[in-house]
Amino acid sequence: MSLNNYFNWKRFTRLLKQDLLINKTKYLLGTIGLGFITYLLTYWFLSSNKIHLVHYIYSINGYYMTSFVFFMMAVGVIIGTAFPDLKDKIKTANYLLTPASTLEKYLVQFVVRIGLFIPIALGIFWIAIRLAKASLTKDYDKYFDPELVPYFEFQLFVTGYEGKILDTSVILSMIFGLFSYGAFLFAGSTFFKRFALIKTVVFAGILFCTGILFSMCLSYILNDQANFFTIELVAFQISQNLHSSVVFLRVLSMLSWIFFLRFAYFKLKEKEV
Repeated sequence: MSLNNYFNWKRFTRLLKQDLLINKTKYLLGTIGLGFITYLLTYWFLSSNKIHLVHYIYSINGYYMTSFVFFMMAVGVIIGTAFPDLKDKIKTANYLLTPASTLEKYLVQFVVRIGLFIPIALGIFWIAIRLAKASLTKDYDKYFDPELVPYFEFQLFVTGYEGKILDTSVILSMIFGLFSYGAFLFAGSTFFKRFALIKTVVFAGILFCTGILFSMCLSYILNDQANFFTIELVAFQISQNLHSSVVFLRVLSMLSWIFFLRFAYFKLKEKEV
């Protein structure tokens, strides 16, 4: 029976260990560099806005969230560069001839780039951003007290700026939305050959702009009095606090990762065929 037709746990673990041994230096330096950049960026945000923090101390959460957005963009670079051997013809041939099933090769990259890296990266982010806050000093601004600046906590994502627990659907949408973001970049690494990350980002931008343009065209066609540059599609209120467009975005964020992960697997399998 062909190796590509079934999954073997021992073969998978050996392939995973091989990947970690070969790329351990790259993974280590990438993780440390990610933490160092997060520290510098957050410290720059906070130290350059001390006067603003004096009067609006709770705006610190906005700077923390900004740092997290940049951090996730950097994480996306790591995820979007999965399957590095597929970027070169010779390496691709050797990689596809590796005695392992398609599922095993797929899972190795998934485990390394998402399953292991993301939890580690979030831990690095937590350490780096708290170190950045701890590094704040009064300096020349005698009115600024670093002790009044709260440390970053992950509970900020589920409580929001007002300190109240968000709705469960909102929390799930954020979690799965970030996962879908990673799955999209992961799928792009199997679809494009060279410069996969750049092409994936460009494709996402084109897809986004196309969606907006399509919505504007529909609005103009369905509503004669609408300006072409406005979006006025028919929507309805599901409940007091729930709009149909919100439901669409939540469903998209919570379920799109299924399509992207399946797409990445079958695209890899297609290359082996």
